[in-house]
Parts: sequence; C-alpha cells; structure tokens
Amino acid sequence: MEYRINKSVKTNDVGYLHLAQLYERIKRQEDRNIYIDFSICQRFDANLAAVLGALLDIFKKRGCDVWLRNLNNVGVRRTLFRNHFLKAFQIEASNEEKESFIPYGRFTVSDTQAFKQYIKDELIGKQRFPKHTELVEKNIVESIYEIYANAISHGNCDYVYCCGEYDADATLPTLNMTIVDCGKTIHQNVKSFLEKQNKRVLTPLESISWAFEEGHTTKNIPGGLGLSLIREFVTLNKGSLQVVSSSGMLDYRYGVTKLIELGIPFPGTIVNMEFNFNDDKIYRMANEDIDINNLL
Repeated sequence: MEYRINKSVKTNDVGYLHLAQLYERIKRQEDRNIYIDFSICQRFDANLAAVLGALLDIFKKRGCDVWLRNLNNVGVRRTLFRNHFLKAFQIEASNEEKESFIPYGRFTVSDTQAFKQYIKDELIGKQRFPKHTELVEKNIVESIYEIYANAISHGNCDYVYCCGEYDADATLPTLNMTIVDCGKTIHQNVKSFLEKQNKRVLTPLESISWAFEEGHTTKNIPGGLGLSLIREFVTLNKGSLQVVSSSGMLDYRYGVTKLIELGIPFPGTIVNMEFNFNDDKIYRMANEDIDINNLL
C-alpha cells in the first residue's frame, strides 16, 4: 500500500497533524508492504525524520516491510541523506556539514551514556550554540536526558528517537532538535495518576498543560516532562518548545504558552526544542561566577 507525504512538512501543527494522519491511515490497512511516497514532497524538515522513523518502526515491529520511494526533490533527498535518516532504510549517507544537522539516532533503555554523549556532541557541541559555562552544559544535558528517561520509564517504550537541523534561512537562525517516543502518552500517564488521587480526569490537551507546569516536572510524578531548565533557557534564548502527545499540542515561545487541539491522536509524545543561534549572551547558573576559561 502506498502513502504519500505532503508537499511541505514543517515543524508546526499542520506538519504534526499530517504525520499523525499518516499513522492512522497505515494502521487501518492489512497490507504488509508499506510504501512511503515522496513524489510530491518539496520540503521535509530534517528534525521531523525522528517522528517519521518512530512511526514506521511501529509497523516494522509488527512484521511489515517499509520502503521509501520517489525521493525526487533534490533538497528533500539531501536533507534525509545528510541527517543519516536514510541509513535506517539501508540507503548509504554521506557525513557532510556536521554543523548543520543532528544525525538521526535511536536509543534504548540501556543507552543512557550514549544518549548523554549524543546531546553533548551533536547539540551543545555545535559552534553556533550559545556560549555557556560547563555547569550550564551539565544541567542542560541532565534536563534533556530527563525527557529521554521519562519516555523510557513512564512511556514504557522500546526506543527514543532524535534528530535535528540548523535552519540558517529562518528569520532568526535556529536549530530544531526533536525527541520522540511511541510509548504511553502523557494523557494516559496523567489520567492514571490523577485517578489514583480521585481527581478530575483531564483531556489530552489539559494533560500536556498539566505536565508542563513547573511543579509537575519531577521524575516522581508520571507524565512530567522534565523541561523546567530547558524552558527557562529557551525563554532567555528567544527559542521555543513544542510538545505533542495524543491529540494535543503545546507551543511555548517568548514566555507565552499556546494550546492546540490536533484532532487526530499521535501514538506517543514529541518534544521539539528550537534554539536561537543568533544569541550573543553568555549563560551561567544562578550565583555562578563567569570564568572566561570555563566557556564552551
């Protein structure tokens, strides 16, 4: 069975909805041969390869054969080559422009150190990443790691998927990094947690908002996202955060939270972090003296 990718798939509610709809269409079919057709696609944001890869792995696990075809657009093909997404489908990729992308990665529950090293090397190690102290780096790595750890522990998923790309053509030069799991949704976890306390069950959209709150981001509370420090960083950095889980989406930018109902459920959770690389501030933790030799 053939499933066509849209002409443009961007990191926004329309792009997330398209990928959720793609999953819904595929899961209704019994055909074990799945062909993902890129024939009309002219733009596919590189970081969203993490989302597509996570969805297609669901069907691979069920015994389906998945094929990508008609990657006719040079830009789209190059994007998926250089971030190494195509290597997951036995298509060799070159290792070019390392500063411009975060390679497609898939991590298991036992890949703790590998995931942390991946964040250090592929995100914070970018030359354009805002200047910061070693202590800030340590805390950013731990905060992003908590997203991975929560996905593994609360989501009960097999893998966590990551990918990203630097967009020099944006109004502000930015790098998007997307982390995805296809385990239990935030709504499922928050619903279970609140039911045990005899509290009102929240909608999927309300559940994301609940999990995004400062007091709900600890590892001891199912559904927490572990985003408190990252949220503070992107606020100062003029970046953004997006969270998609089940049928809800949260978009946080410039200190303002926007909630969007997608309508079609995504079978897991997506966290996208957008970092502004046109930022000359030096980041340090509160009460930390800046040592010019301690900047990365």
